Amino acid sequence: MRPERPRPELVRTFRSGSAPERARVLVIHPGALPTADYAGLADALPPGTGLHVVDLEQIPEYFRAALDSGRVTTSIDRLAARAAGELRARGLLSERWVLLGWSFGGVVGHALTGLLEEDERPRRLVLLDSIAPVPGYVQPEDAIGHGLALPWFCMYLAAKRGGDPGALPTAFPDDPGDRPDAALEQVLRAGLDSGILRPGTTLPGLRKVYDTYLDGLRRNNRLAAAHRPRPVGLPLVLLRPERGLLATPEPLGWSGLGADLGTGLTPGDHYSMLRDPEALRRIAAAAVPETAPAPG
Repeated sequence: MRPERPRPELVRTFRSGSAPERARVLVIHPGALPTADYAGLADALPPGTGLHVVDLEQIPEYFRAALDSGRVTTSIDRLAARAAGELRARGLLSERWVLLGWSFGGVVGHALTGLLEEDERPRRLVLLDSIAPVPGYVQPEDAIGHGLALPWFCMYLAAKRGGDPGALPTAFPDDPGDRPDAALEQVLRAGLDSGILRPGTTLPGLRKVYDTYLDGLRRNNRLAAAHRPRPVGLPLVLLRPERGLLATPEPLGWSGLGADLGTGLTPGDHYSMLRDPEALRRIAAAAVPETAPAPG
């Protein structure tokens, strides 16, 4: 019997910074894109800044839910507690650190800050196009339908394949209702024509990828619906890309959930903001707006 490969660690270090680190950025990553995408952020951070990424997909009960029609057996607080325990065991919850959460990772990151002791808490929480788990933003049970998910899926697909997101549809003329195959045929044609999809990709194959993506959205929505966030006494910074998940001008439900809330914009979309050089520069500036003087 072939031995089972060991799962990657929950926390991945991209750069440990100087010794001691002049600053440290910890990221909560919810999956979808590979953690390797944070290599660009590591390069954009000031010298001497460490970067460590918590990959939630290495928590089995979270990962499996996206393969089981979005049915969940965990909670946001449990995910946050698991991340806090691992970070504490590694000695990463010390002074001069900042927490960053992309997408659903921002929701888990916000919960994590409420579990920490006063001397463990970050200087700020930077939210990257993250939607707060509050009424008006959490969808009713199973209400994440194809009309909402398909444009998000196109952004995801372009990012996953390293293609131009403008090559895939951003809107669909007909409401897909419960039958998304006609819309997916549009995506398939555009993906093949642009090279985003490999030659030979079929509609059933694309539908399988889409169904898994949709289950991941439903998993996160169910976790958010069961969560009751409490305000935390630290600054929040919300960065949104030019083409984010939602077009509302409101700050995605985060008002009142921190000591104060700053906002900013980046180029790109929900997924490409993790790779766009100018977006990464702005993310780095929000995370570490200044670097402490080197020890004398």
